[in-house]
Amino acid sequence: MKVALVSSYDLEGGAARAAYRLHEALRESGVDASMSVLYRSSESPDVHGGSGLGARLAARVRWRVDHAPAQALGLPRGDFALNWLHGDLAARLRLMAPDVVHLHWLNAAFVSVAEIAALRQPVVWTAHDMWPFTGGCHYDGACGRFEAQACTSCPMQRRFRACALPKQRLAAKLTASTRASVHYVVPSHWMAGVAVRSPVARQRPVRVIPNAIDTRRFQPIARDAARALFGLPQDRTLLLFGAVNAQADPRKGYAQLQAGLKTLQARGVHENAALVVFGSATRGTGQLYGLPVHYLSHLHDETSLVALYSSADLFVAPSLQDNLPNTVLEANACGLPSVAFDIGGMSDLIEHRVSGWLAAADDTDALADGLVYGLREPHWRLAAGRAARAAAVARFDYPCGGGGT
Repeated sequence: MKVALVSSYDLEGGAARAAYRLHEALRESGVDASMSVLYRSSESPDVHGGSGLGARLAARVRWRVDHAPAQALGLPRGDFALNWLHGDLAARLRLMAPDVVHLHWLNAAFVSVAEIAALRQPVVWTAHDMWPFTGGCHYDGACGRFEAQACTSCPMQRRFRACALPKQRLAAKLTASTRASVHYVVPSHWMAGVAVRSPVARQRPVRVIPNAIDTRRFQPIARDAARALFGLPQDRTLLLFGAVNAQADPRKGYAQLQAGLKTLQARGVHENAALVVFGSATRGTGQLYGLPVHYLSHLHDETSLVALYSSADLFVAPSLQDNLPNTVLEANACGLPSVAFDIGGMSDLIEHRVSGWLAAADDTDALADGLVYGLREPHWRLAAGRAARAAAVARFDYPCGGGGT
């Protein structure tokens, strides 16, 4: 069987990495899988798409053109996507001649909704965020209007509210889903609930299949050596926080993390700890509520990520809304327990008090409780790390997580 995975990127962003890992897992399992992307970062001969500065600039121009109608309505690029601009998906698929088309994250104007509607091969679509089921937002911030109000009065739309563009795009996705007979895959049970509440997928097959990770690659290494690689202190308990646009994206919860650290300081539990932040534009060192902070900016290779997870004692994931975050899955595989809000797919990844800590949603005092417990109980940290690693191997390793297509 030939499978064509279609994704805007192969390595840029969490959704892209999840798709690329599935591509690797399928090929390792003997499936004839290839990827078609808008912009290619990997050197894999089975990934097809533009690369280099010219291709990147062309992709950015295309994204801006596609977003122009939404921009006129005040809908923010990055949080909202239209995908109306017609592309070359049909030509790409003719060259690949797949038996199954597996769609992934399609934004940045890679594939139009109309192109999805025109597909005639069997179609599987993995929802890496809420966009396949909404009128255009990637996450709805608990708005819920996609469910019963057809995305009317979109709170993201700041101008010309009489123009119901999100409602029109939701209707277009419903048409595409029906005409292409899409089968939906969702990585988390939370996203399954989103799918069945949306008119787009309410009458379509929906199956939960988690993202895959290669636990041979993502496994713990010696902590002292890992810390030495980044120049991190050997004598402190390290809290690790990171995501794409870690400090700039409010959904990732940096403000909630700061509130939790303020509580740590008030309780006097911060003195032997330090914070490490990756995935932001900041570099260097600083102070935050009495904690030394080491800013490592962006990490682009998995070897560095493995070393960073291995250097830490606790991973903090204060996201306010999320699907099945790669960071927590990667931390688990590296034997690093996580403290997170019990939102989205976090409970698919973390068993409370066994492999990590789940705090009530947006309750920064409860988040601080988890951090305090983790800092004060080194034996629990070690046991939780072992449990997290065991769960990653049992439930998310390539033969398990990657065999769902």
